[in-house]
This record gives sequence, C-alpha cells and structure tokens, in this order.
Amino acid sequence: MSFYQTYRPKKISELDLESVRDVLLSTLVSGKISHAYLFVGPRGSGKTSTARILAQIVNCEKNQGKTEKFSEPCGECETCQVIGRGNCVDVIEIDAASNGLVDDIRDLREKVRLSPVQLKKKIYIIDEVHMVSTAGFNALLKTLEEPPAHALFILCTTESQKVPETIVSRCARVNFTKATIDEVIGSLLKAVKGEKLDIEKDILQQIAEATDGSFREGHKMLEQLSTFGNKIDEDVLAKVLGVVSKHSVKKLMEAVAVPDTDGVTKMFEKMEKAGVKAPILVTSLLSEAKLIMETKIRAGENPELYLKIIDGLITAADRIKISPLPLLPIEIALLTVILSEKGGGPRPKVHSPARDASGITDAGESAHGKAIQKDSIVKLSSETPIKREEVEGASNKTVQDNSGEFVNIESVRTEWTSFLDSMAESNGSLAGMLRLVSPVDVQGKSLTISVTSRFQQDMLEREVKRKLIEEQMSKVWGPMTFKCVLVDKVMRTDPSQEDENLTTPKDEIISGGGTVMSAAEKIFGS
Repeated sequence: MSFYQTYRPKKISELDLESVRDVLLSTLVSGKISHAYLFVGPRGSGKTSTARILAQIVNCEKNQGKTEKFSEPCGECETCQVIGRGNCVDVIEIDAASNGLVDDIRDLREKVRLSPVQLKKKIYIIDEVHMVSTAGFNALLKTLEEPPAHALFILCTTESQKVPETIVSRCARVNFTKATIDEVIGSLLKAVKGEKLDIEKDILQQIAEATDGSFREGHKMLEQLSTFGNKIDEDVLAKVLGVVSKHSVKKLMEAVAVPDTDGVTKMFEKMEKAGVKAPILVTSLLSEAKLIMETKIRAGENPELYLKIIDGLITAADRIKISPLPLLPIEIALLTVILSEKGGGPRPKVHSPARDASGITDAGESAHGKAIQKDSIVKLSSETPIKREEVEGASNKTVQDNSGEFVNIESVRTEWTSFLDSMAESNGSLAGMLRLVSPVDVQGKSLTISVTSRFQQDMLEREVKRKLIEEQMSKVWGPMTFKCVLVDKVMRTDPSQEDENLTTPKDEIISGGGTVMSAAEKIFGS
C-alpha cells in the first residue's frame, strides 16, 4: 500500500489542512450534519479522505442517537472497521469523470431510495462532480432537494465554477486550499516516522516546496525517494526528482548579483543535463529572491535588483508551459536582468596604444593613421584579456557573445555558415530555411536578417521557431534577439559570402566615391 493510503488521516483532528479541521470540528460539536456537502479544492488536498472520515462519524456506534457533540470515529466498532477497509456496500464512491452520463445518475437516483444494508446511513461520495453532464445534474437535483433521511451526499470537485448554482446552493460547502509548506512537512513526518527514514528537515522542506500544496504528491515523492534506501540526502533528491539543491539556487543568485553571465549559462547547462524540473526551479528561485529582497528592505538597502529578478521569474513561469525547452525562459529572465544592470552589456575600455620605435602601434596602426590588419587586444578587467576584430565606422554595432568577446555584423556574417551547421544538427528544416536569408545589421543585442517573402518572415517569427533560433544564436554570439526585414530582391553570391547590396547605390554616390566598393562602404559601413 502506498504511503498516502497508509498514512492518510483517520480522524478529523488528524486532518493536515488546518482550516478544514477547524470547520469540521465545529460541526461535530454542534451535531448539525448536513444531508449534502460540496468539498472544493485542489488535487491531493484531502477531500476524499475527509469524506470517508465523515462517513464513519455519522455511522459510528458511539454517535447513534446523538443530536449534538458528535465523537470522532472510534475505529474499533464493526461499522468503523468495515468503512475503513473500503469494502462496505453502503459507502458508494463514484468517479463522475467516467460515470457522468444521465443514465448513471438516474440509476443512482433509483437506488438511493433503498435502505442501507449494513449502516445507519448510506453514503454517496461523488468525485470530480463537475464532470457530470447537464442532464445528469438535472437528474441529481431532485434527489438533493428531497433526499431520503438515510442518505448523505458528499460531492468533491477541483473546479467549482463548473458545478451549477442549483447544485451548489443545496450543499454545505467546505473549501480545501493548497497546503502550506509546514502543513505538507507535518503530513510527511508521519510517513518518515512510520517508515523509519533518515532524512533531514531541509530535504523535507525542498520536497514540500515541490508539491505545489498537494499532500498526495508529497507522499508519492517521499515514497519514490525511499526506494533508494532509508537515508535520503540531496544527491538522491536531485537524481530522482530533478529538484535543484538550495546551494545551487544560492549560487545562481550570486552569479546574477555579481554579475556573471558565463557562470549563469554554465549552471543552466549542468541543470539541463541533470534533468532539473523548470517549475520546481522557478519556485525555488522566487523563494530565494523574495527572502533576499525582504532582508535588504529590513536592512534599509536597495532591493531593486531582486525586484527585477522576481518580476522576470514570474513572467518566465508562464512561458515555461509553452517553451519547447522548459529551462530556457528562466535562463533568459536572469540573463536579461544581468544585461540590464550592465546597461546592455559591458563596454571594453580601449586604451591609447603605445607606438614602438617604428611608429607602429601595438594595435597595428601607423603614426599616419593607416590601419594594419592585426587583432587588437582590449581588456574588460586586469585579469581578462579579450581579442576582437578591429572595428571602424559607427555603423558597425556590436553584441557580446558567451565568452565576453564583442562581435559585429562582419563577425556574424563570417560565422553565419558555422551557425547554420550547428543549427542543422538539432533542427535541419529550420537550418534549411535560414540558408535562404542573410544577416544585414546588428543593433545592440538585436540581429536584423533579410527575407525575400512574407512566408519566410511569418515562419521564422513564430514563437517556437524564434526561441530555437535565439537559443542557438546565444551559443555562438551570446544572448541576442533577431528581427526580419522584407526586401523585394536580394542578389546572392557564394553562400559563404554576405549578400550583395540590398539597396542599389545611387549614381551620385558611385561617382562621388569613385568606386563601387566605396559606395558599398558608405551604405553598409567598412
């Protein structure tokens, strides 16, 4: 038998959800048991368990003849035991998801008139009652209006808005909410004690955070972990459930605060290989960011960075559901915060190069300003030398790649074929489509590509394809987006070369510059 069935509550006072426990204990004291209840709440919150306890209360031998101050089920009388074993003919559990047709409800309505065989009261527990058909609800309505004295109906649902008001108004409603972290931990401790598991409270905390307020989900996770032995640590937790450790969450937050784009991307690579679940990760990051934000507010420090992180993570949580790569929205959210803090990415300080005895600078430039083809060296810090191609002209916009190196449109064009080859490894059809377009400009972190038809533009700008393309771009040139520009005609040359002029140079430009090359430089930049 599973943990959840073995350690499910047997009395109202043992219910793990405090709000429900208080409501039903008050009902026991008053002795006013309704003829119909509507239990509303999320999955795994204890609705069915509570319904079975209520069935025992109204049939327990200790409560027969009472009109107030009902007792908890004794668990010892024959009635309590037969209900507890789940083989009582007078406790009928119906799954409306598969028995919601009008004929099934009409059959129920006919049988409810029959007196119970074993018990004082006949109990009908209808799970997922919102799945009953409209005709079925109409058939059930008359029975709920004038129920026989020996019948008690308990309707359970996760979607109360789908239950007709005519049904709701004839039931006593009890709201089951998502369990708090402490309530889930309290429920799990019963299984830990009963199974004699060796597990730290910190691990229980992480399990509880991953359950989304479901007691049943928590017990299922704990049972799965226990198959690896009685001792459960963080390694087992990460391997079995894809739960990221608190140490990793703190380390990721520190990388964002530094900021360290390379550290963030490397950590996400490891988490993808480990199979970390995106919903669990985003919840852990939000909890950590919220804690740091509140700490900074109490200390009188500026919490702006963590407000941005929280805002980005909330947006990412929605995008996880539609992203083909679930962890990608979270990574993009954190990298966006880093780049916004850097003002769009770090700018290298270019120091005035010293000239040697020959009059040539170490950047490859003569005293007369003539450029020599040679890589320049720029430094982002005293420890990090970075090479980049010499860039001339204001039209050559740059973007930062994964290693901190700055690239411009010329670099993108040079590496375009390599980018397409790497894309082909994961998505051949998308790579084939990209071979028909050309990169034309880089503005900050945005790459502009030219397309020759509206069909190409629509296909490439679809949400799923855009995410795949931008993910591959980030691996080659760093985090960046792209946009499409529709042109009528594109003169194409060798695929390894960039496209010819997208706009025909005017005669006066050609005559003024003297050559076609100079005209092209004026249009595209050197």
